[in-house]
Amino acid sequence: MLFQIFSSPIASGAQLFLLIVCILIGLGAGLSFIDFRSTKAPKEVKRK
Repeated sequence: MLFQIFSSPIASGAQLFLLIVCILIGLGAGLSFIDFRSTKAPKEVKRK
């Protein structure tokens, strides 16, 4: 499915824009998950 999106006949600038947006969404989701995990479990920090 991802290959079909990037091989579709749209402008290369639009393909680059979609790729950057997908990467930023992935990074944002990862960072928010790490932040949620660290704020949800403060007990593990006290053990160290």
